[in-house]
Amino acid sequence: MSVKVLIVDDSTFYRKRLREMFDTDPGIQVIGEAHNGQAAVDLTRSLRPDVITMDVEMPVMGGIEAVKKIMEVCPTPVLMFSSLTEEGARETFEALSYGAADFLPKDFSGIARRKAQVVEEICSKVKALGTSSMYRRGAAMALSRAAASGSSVRPARQAPAAEPERSSFRRVPAAPAPQPQTARPASRPADSVMRPAGPLSAPAAPLSAPAAPVNRGRQAAENMSRVESRLEALINRKKAELNALNNLRISQETRNAHLQHIKSFAPEGSTDYQILAIGSSTGGPNALQAIITALPGTIPFPVVIAQHMTGLFTRSFAERLNNLAEVTVKEAENGEQLKPGCVYIAPGGQQITITARSPRNFRISVIESPPEVYYRPSVDILMGSLSRCSNIKVLAIILTGMGQDGKMGCKLLREKGSEIWAQDELTSVIYGMPRAVAGMASRILPLQDIAGEIIKTIRR
Repeated sequence: MSVKVLIVDDSTFYRKRLREMFDTDPGIQVIGEAHNGQAAVDLTRSLRPDVITMDVEMPVMGGIEAVKKIMEVCPTPVLMFSSLTEEGARETFEALSYGAADFLPKDFSGIARRKAQVVEEICSKVKALGTSSMYRRGAAMALSRAAASGSSVRPARQAPAAEPERSSFRRVPAAPAPQPQTARPASRPADSVMRPAGPLSAPAAPLSAPAAPVNRGRQAAENMSRVESRLEALINRKKAELNALNNLRISQETRNAHLQHIKSFAPEGSTDYQILAIGSSTGGPNALQAIITALPGTIPFPVVIAQHMTGLFTRSFAERLNNLAEVTVKEAENGEQLKPGCVYIAPGGQQITITARSPRNFRISVIESPPEVYYRPSVDILMGSLSRCSNIKVLAIILTGMGQDGKMGCKLLREKGSEIWAQDELTSVIYGMPRAVAGMASRILPLQDIAGEIIKTIRR
């Protein structure tokens, strides 16, 4: 089955280019185009695409607002396209925070230089997002909520059941006049075929008039009974929904209180691990934000991250996390010595390796990526360099992402006695990378539990 795509961009030229790219892949079907965010929301309701490609800047309603609306009415994987500017990067991460799944830079020169590679990358992302079980569950839940509230994610249509009620108050039109070839006398009334046999002069209306008020009264009573039944069912569903939401809120508050309790005992602690290394791709920015912002500022080890991302975007991403988190977050620099309580994000388009002079004396090297390496930065290169450090124990975590980047590096780490964790399928936008290491992972965890489990490894 083909992945159905809705293209959203105010540029006719770019919509055409994207359609041409998708038309090269038989596994993708473009089912619609929109030139602004409001049209995108409307078409999402009616067409129910599997994936939406979304521009950031558009008239009427921009991409960020459109993402918010779409996630409310019909959660759908959204692949953002944004300009290669700092402002474009900030807007992209804002869209991701509202539920967009991933992004690609709107790089025309890059497309021209390596068209085949770009087409393959875009099509692969779209097909992976289109089969994301996480979004399918979100869409199903939205439909369930809509059904419970008596609404629909599709445009409202007149209910068929109301037709008889409306028609009972209208005069039934007379039947068409008979054609010349019929044998009926010309003087016979055109609607006489609807009357019982009797004199031609007998009026038709009095025969049916007495029954009409009775029928209308019975119809109105039945309609009122149906309305009351629907209202009662709706009230019961609303009560159940409110109870569920209240239980969810209590559960979330309990989890947050537990996390804060753990964090209050985490500072000044020690741990078996000397360093935490995280690898992620599609869906990674939101997953990383959930984890990093929950860590205490005094964790006793440094954190290094390889997230598949372009250069300008990693810098903006690090700045965003630094503003939200207790720990210090920055883009990694060549020759930098790692400090506990600090998070280092590998620069996009390049690679990082880690060396250790002693178990707690780490240094980063930022190097140009070899042309044959597809992922820049690569999780395998980061994890592989850590596996060569002597006498250290690494906690390596693989988060959501497509592909298998990180599998070989984690295998090397595990052989050296380090520990591997993986995000579970239910909370992964794409389960490719976590699935690749699941067989060697000691723990497979939902996203919301990962930060708490990291904190639990810290002893006072």
